Amino acid sequence: MTEAVEAKQLRISDGDVRIVLPGTWVRVPLDSEEVATAFAKRLAKRQAGKADRMARARREAVVELVNSAREAVNIGVHTYLMSLEILPGVPFPAALLLRDEQWPEASRSALAEGDVTTALTTAFAEIEVSEGRYGPVGRRWEMARHAVGEDDEEFLTLRLEYFVPHPSGSGVLMARANMSNVPSGEPFATLFDEIIDSITFPEPDEAGQGDEAGSVHSAQEPAVTSA
Repeated sequence: MTEAVEAKQLRISDGDVRIVLPGTWVRVPLDSEEVATAFAKRLAKRQAGKADRMARARREAVVELVNSAREAVNIGVHTYLMSLEILPGVPFPAALLLRDEQWPEASRSALAEGDVTTALTTAFAEIEVSEGRYGPVGRRWEMARHAVGEDDEEFLTLRLEYFVPHPSGSGVLMARANMSNVPSGEPFATLFDEIIDSITFPEPDEAGQGDEAGSVHSAQEPAVTSA
Protein backbone atom coordinates (compact mmCIF):
# COMPACT_ATOMS: atom_id res chain seq x y z
CA MET A 1 0.00 0.00 0.00
CA THR A 2 1.36 3.43 -0.90
CA GLU A 3 2.35 5.53 2.08
CA ALA A 4 0.20 8.64 2.48
CA VAL A 5 1.97 11.97 2.18
CA GLU A 6 0.79 14.99 4.09
CA ALA A 7 1.25 18.26 2.26
CA LYS A 8 2.91 21.08 4.17
CA GLN A 9 2.42 24.80 4.04
CA LEU A 10 5.55 26.58 2.84
CA ARG A 11 6.34 30.24 3.37
CA ILE A 12 8.01 31.95 0.43
CA SER A 13 8.81 35.41 -0.91
CA ASP A 14 9.87 36.91 2.45
CA GLY A 15 6.80 35.45 4.11
CA ASP A 16 4.12 37.39 2.22
CA VAL A 17 2.95 34.33 0.24
CA ARG A 18 2.25 30.82 1.45
CA ILE A 19 1.59 27.72 -0.65
CA VAL A 20 0.90 24.03 -0.01
CA LEU A 21 3.11 21.64 -1.98
CA PRO A 22 2.68 17.85 -1.99
CA GLY A 23 5.75 15.63 -1.86
CA THR A 24 9.41 16.68 -1.77
CA TRP A 25 10.67 19.94 -3.29
CA VAL A 26 13.85 22.02 -3.35
CA ARG A 27 14.24 25.75 -3.71
CA VAL A 28 16.77 26.76 -6.36
CA PRO A 29 18.83 29.79 -5.27
CA LEU A 30 18.72 32.66 -7.74
CA ASP A 31 21.41 34.87 -6.18
CA SER A 32 23.76 34.46 -9.16
CA GLU A 33 24.66 32.11 -11.97
CA GLU A 34 27.61 30.82 -9.92
CA VAL A 35 25.43 29.99 -6.93
CA ALA A 36 22.85 28.28 -9.17
CA THR A 37 25.56 26.24 -10.93
CA ALA A 38 27.07 25.02 -7.65
CA PHE A 39 23.63 24.11 -6.34
CA ALA A 40 22.72 22.27 -9.55
CA LYS A 41 25.92 20.20 -9.43
CA ARG A 42 25.33 19.18 -5.82
CA LEU A 43 21.70 18.32 -6.47
CA ALA A 44 22.46 16.31 -9.63
CA LYS A 45 25.20 14.36 -7.87
CA ARG A 46 22.95 13.56 -4.95
CA GLN A 47 19.98 12.53 -7.10
CA ALA A 48 21.87 10.59 -9.80
CA GLY A 49 24.74 9.25 -7.68
CA LYS A 50 28.43 9.09 -8.56
CA ALA A 51 28.35 6.15 -10.99
CA ASP A 52 30.20 6.76 -14.27
CA ARG A 53 27.18 5.55 -16.26
CA MET A 54 25.21 8.48 -14.83
CA ALA A 55 27.83 11.09 -15.74
CA ARG A 56 26.06 12.20 -18.91
CA ALA A 57 22.72 12.43 -17.12
CA ARG A 58 24.30 14.57 -14.39
CA ARG A 59 25.87 16.92 -16.93
CA GLU A 60 22.61 17.32 -18.82
CA ALA A 61 20.67 17.91 -15.59
CA VAL A 62 23.14 20.59 -14.49
CA VAL A 63 23.03 22.39 -17.85
CA GLU A 64 19.22 22.30 -17.96
CA LEU A 65 18.86 23.55 -14.39
CA VAL A 66 21.42 26.34 -14.79
CA ASN A 67 19.83 27.52 -18.05
CA SER A 68 16.43 27.46 -16.41
CA ALA A 69 17.70 29.40 -13.38
CA ARG A 70 19.38 31.99 -15.62
CA GLU A 71 16.12 32.52 -17.51
CA ALA A 72 14.26 32.79 -14.20
CA VAL A 73 16.57 35.57 -13.01
CA ASN A 74 16.20 37.42 -16.31
CA ILE A 75 12.40 37.49 -16.10
CA GLY A 76 12.29 38.58 -12.46
CA VAL A 77 11.39 35.30 -10.77
CA HIS A 78 11.79 35.54 -6.98
CA THR A 79 11.04 31.87 -6.13
CA TYR A 80 12.07 28.77 -8.07
CA LEU A 81 10.74 25.50 -6.62
CA MET A 82 11.56 22.11 -8.14
CA SER A 83 9.79 18.86 -7.29
CA LEU A 84 11.76 15.69 -6.63
CA GLU A 85 9.01 13.26 -5.59
CA ILE A 86 5.23 13.37 -5.42
CA LEU A 87 5.25 10.28 -3.14
CA PRO A 88 8.18 8.40 -1.58
CA GLY A 89 9.99 6.73 -4.47
CA VAL A 90 7.73 8.28 -7.11
CA PRO A 91 9.59 10.93 -9.17
CA PHE A 92 7.65 14.02 -10.20
CA PRO A 93 9.58 16.16 -12.73
CA ALA A 94 7.96 19.53 -12.17
CA ALA A 95 9.07 23.10 -11.53
CA LEU A 96 7.15 26.09 -10.18
CA LEU A 97 8.41 29.64 -10.74
CA LEU A 98 6.87 32.67 -9.02
CA ARG A 99 7.20 36.36 -9.76
CA ASP A 100 5.22 39.52 -9.03
CA GLU A 101 3.72 41.71 -11.74
CA GLN A 102 2.10 45.13 -11.65
CA TRP A 103 -1.33 45.73 -13.10
CA PRO A 104 -1.02 47.43 -16.50
CA GLU A 105 -2.68 50.77 -17.06
CA ALA A 106 -5.32 49.15 -19.29
CA SER A 107 -6.70 47.25 -16.28
CA ARG A 108 -7.04 50.25 -13.96
CA SER A 109 -10.61 51.19 -14.87
CA ALA A 110 -11.88 47.62 -14.33
CA LEU A 111 -10.05 47.43 -10.99
CA ALA A 112 -11.58 50.73 -9.91
CA GLU A 113 -15.01 49.21 -10.53
CA GLY A 114 -14.10 46.02 -8.65
CA ASP A 115 -14.23 43.91 -11.82
CA VAL A 116 -11.16 41.72 -11.31
CA THR A 117 -12.17 39.24 -14.02
CA THR A 118 -12.15 41.95 -16.68
CA ALA A 119 -8.90 43.34 -15.26
CA LEU A 120 -7.28 39.91 -15.68
CA THR A 121 -8.53 39.29 -19.22
CA THR A 122 -7.44 42.80 -20.20
CA ALA A 123 -3.97 42.38 -18.72
CA PHE A 124 -3.16 38.83 -19.83
CA ALA A 125 -4.02 37.40 -23.23
CA GLU A 126 -5.74 34.08 -23.86
CA ILE A 127 -6.49 33.16 -20.27
CA GLU A 128 -9.33 31.23 -18.67
CA VAL A 129 -10.67 32.78 -15.46
CA SER A 130 -12.04 30.74 -12.56
CA GLU A 131 -12.93 31.49 -8.96
CA GLY A 132 -10.08 30.95 -6.50
CA ARG A 133 -9.57 31.36 -2.77
CA TYR A 134 -9.34 35.16 -2.98
CA GLY A 135 -11.46 35.67 -6.07
CA PRO A 136 -10.86 35.32 -9.83
CA VAL A 137 -7.65 33.59 -10.98
CA GLY A 138 -6.39 33.49 -14.56
CA ARG A 139 -4.84 30.45 -16.22
CA ARG A 140 -3.40 29.55 -19.61
CA TRP A 141 -1.61 26.41 -20.69
CA GLU A 142 0.01 24.56 -23.55
CA MET A 143 1.29 21.09 -24.37
CA ALA A 144 4.58 20.81 -26.26
CA ARG A 145 5.83 17.68 -28.04
CA HIS A 146 9.52 16.82 -28.12
CA ALA A 147 11.38 14.08 -29.98
CA VAL A 148 14.41 12.62 -28.20
CA GLY A 149 16.90 9.84 -28.82
CA GLU A 150 17.94 8.05 -31.97
CA ASP A 151 14.43 6.66 -32.47
CA ASP A 152 12.85 10.12 -32.08
CA GLU A 153 10.66 8.98 -29.19
CA GLU A 154 8.11 11.67 -28.38
CA PHE A 155 7.28 12.99 -24.94
CA LEU A 156 5.00 15.77 -23.76
CA THR A 157 5.77 18.85 -21.68
CA LEU A 158 2.92 20.67 -19.95
CA ARG A 159 3.32 24.39 -19.30
CA LEU A 160 0.85 26.31 -17.14
CA GLU A 161 0.72 29.97 -16.16
CA TYR A 162 -1.47 31.27 -13.36
CA PHE A 163 -2.28 34.88 -12.47
CA VAL A 164 -3.36 35.33 -8.85
CA PRO A 165 -4.33 38.90 -7.88
CA HIS A 166 -3.00 40.10 -4.53
CA PRO A 167 -5.94 40.79 -2.19
CA SER A 168 -4.50 44.25 -1.51
CA GLY A 169 -4.88 45.13 -5.20
CA SER A 170 -1.16 45.93 -5.43
CA GLY A 171 -0.42 43.53 -8.27
CA VAL A 172 -0.56 39.94 -9.48
CA LEU A 173 1.39 36.84 -8.44
CA MET A 174 2.34 34.99 -11.61
CA ALA A 175 3.05 31.27 -11.17
CA ARG A 176 4.56 29.26 -14.03
CA ALA A 177 4.50 25.46 -13.78
CA ASN A 178 6.43 23.11 -16.08
CA MET A 179 6.10 19.31 -16.11
CA SER A 180 8.14 17.17 -18.48
CA ASN A 181 7.45 13.73 -19.92
CA VAL A 182 3.78 13.57 -18.92
CA PRO A 183 1.36 11.06 -20.52
CA SER A 184 -1.49 13.60 -20.65
CA GLY A 185 -2.15 17.12 -19.46
CA GLU A 186 -5.49 17.04 -17.64
CA PRO A 187 -4.63 15.23 -14.36
CA PHE A 188 -1.47 17.28 -13.87
CA ALA A 189 -3.27 20.52 -14.65
CA THR A 190 -5.87 19.60 -12.04
CA LEU A 191 -3.11 18.94 -9.50
CA PHE A 192 -1.57 22.35 -10.10
CA ASP A 193 -4.99 24.00 -9.99
CA GLU A 194 -5.21 22.68 -6.42
CA ILE A 195 -1.67 23.79 -5.58
CA ILE A 196 -2.34 27.32 -6.83
CA ASP A 197 -5.66 27.44 -4.98
CA SER A 198 -3.73 26.71 -1.76
CA ILE A 199 -1.91 30.06 -2.04
CA THR A 200 -2.63 32.43 0.82
CA PHE A 201 -1.47 35.98 1.51
CA PRO A 202 -0.91 36.36 5.26
CA GLU A 203 -1.44 39.66 7.02
CA PRO A 204 1.79 41.65 7.57
CA ASP A 205 2.04 40.65 11.25
CA GLU A 206 1.71 36.95 10.32
CA ALA A 207 4.24 37.21 7.48
CA GLY A 208 6.90 38.56 9.83
CA GLN A 209 6.74 35.67 12.29
CA GLY A 210 9.61 33.21 12.69
CA ASP A 211 10.22 30.16 10.54
CA GLU A 212 7.85 27.24 10.81
CA ALA A 213 8.24 23.58 9.91
CA GLY A 214 7.95 23.10 6.19
CA SER A 215 9.42 26.42 5.05
CA VAL A 216 11.56 26.34 1.92
CA HIS A 217 14.93 28.12 1.98
CA SER A 218 17.60 28.75 -0.65
CA ALA A 219 20.45 27.20 1.32
CA GLN A 220 24.06 26.53 0.43
CA GLU A 221 23.14 22.85 0.23
CA PRO A 222 20.05 21.58 -1.62
CA ALA A 223 17.40 22.08 1.06
CA VAL A 224 14.91 19.27 0.63
CA THR A 225 11.49 19.69 2.19
CA SER A 226 9.63 16.42 2.60
CA ALA A 227 5.91 16.61 2.94
